[in-house]
Amino acid sequence: MKKKNKKFLVVAIAAALSAATAVPALALENQFNGAFTTFYDITNFAADGQVDTDAKTQNYFVQRVRLGYTAKADDNVKLVTQFEFDYNYWGNSSYTEGRGTGGAIGADSVNMETKHLYLDLNYPAVHAKIGMMPYNDSFKGLLFDADMAGVLLSHDYSNAGVSAGFFRFQDSADSELGKNTADMFSLDGKYTVSKDLSVGAAYYYIKDDSTAVNATVQDTEVHSVGINAAGKIGPVALTGLFLQQFGDLNSTQDAEGYAFNVGAKMPLAGGTLRSEFLYVSGGDDAFYVANGSAPFFSEGGQFYDSEMTMLGRDKYATTIDNAIIYDVNNFNEGVIMGTVGYDYTFTDKCSGSANIGFAAIADDAAGAAATRNIARGSDDYLGTEINAEGYYKLSANVTLGARAGYLMLGDYFAGSVDDPYTVKLIAKYNF
Repeated sequence: MKKKNKKFLVVAIAAALSAATAVPALALENQFNGAFTTFYDITNFAADGQVDTDAKTQNYFVQRVRLGYTAKADDNVKLVTQFEFDYNYWGNSSYTEGRGTGGAIGADSVNMETKHLYLDLNYPAVHAKIGMMPYNDSFKGLLFDADMAGVLLSHDYSNAGVSAGFFRFQDSADSELGKNTADMFSLDGKYTVSKDLSVGAAYYYIKDDSTAVNATVQDTEVHSVGINAAGKIGPVALTGLFLQQFGDLNSTQDAEGYAFNVGAKMPLAGGTLRSEFLYVSGGDDAFYVANGSAPFFSEGGQFYDSEMTMLGRDKYATTIDNAIIYDVNNFNEGVIMGTVGYDYTFTDKCSGSANIGFAAIADDAAGAAATRNIARGSDDYLGTEINAEGYYKLSANVTLGARAGYLMLGDYFAGSVDDPYTVKLIAKYNF
């Protein structure tokens, strides 16, 4: 009897192993990645984003962790996820619930944010992404650059690529689901003319009938049509774009905004010299950017290519995220901005950058100063910023750095307001 049991056990184990090896399609490749970033900031600006005649110096620690997990079934199918955990600043709260909480002694707060949750299907006929995904426009994020839920279909040819998508920005169960929504349809194409020139065109249609921003229906219907190009002339790499809008911003104002940009990079003295120029219309031609839920609103127009720390939004800003030009709509006043930067790698471990930028409004919009909560000055000039940063790699994954900026405010701001400044000490770990 014992021999029979042993034989039965051996046969069962062999059958189980045979079944496991016979179904390799069920095996998943688990991929993990992420980043830890923390910085110490000394500033009279970034914590509240306001300019003042007696701006107080503040100091605080910020922390962010992003964790990504991808469940890859095969080369054609994978589930992509990313989660974010923030402390707005160390010491802010504990035993609480909400975005950016838990930085105080005791911790124990619930603050996990879901960023990406989408299915990625990559077949020869079509590449499809379905779910909550990161997506930005083909115009350096001037219209939108955010996580959004939708369906994006794309296909690449030998010298070209095309994509089409549908995204739902807003919906509410306060009324019939699917009725008062904000939706976007996108169509994007690119063509490689030669190894030194590529061109593209895109169309984005945003219809916003939601009530998420205030109690009334937004009644927004904006068409954005644009062209872009990237090329090389000798040692100089150039990028350019033009974007035109038409439709309705609301029931009383037409959408007539437009924007254009030129960027350049070239090697110089062992480093890289780069420059950006941006014009975004304002006033009666106010430029529309994609909006999210209160109190954050803008999900476009960050223009991180400027590499500014206060004049534009800082690439290291987390939930404490403010700027003189928060988005390129800029309180309906638009933007005229020019920046010049230089990047240099000293050794395999040491690198640095320096930047200077200037900005003015494109058109004086009535009421913008009141919206900014400032006294309006005599000029359209917003200011000039200089900043620099340096980094040292402790290892392939761990980097220490410092980033400092000083903004000389222009006469757009009335009175003797204090010039903003910021100094950050940074630690990063990527895996």
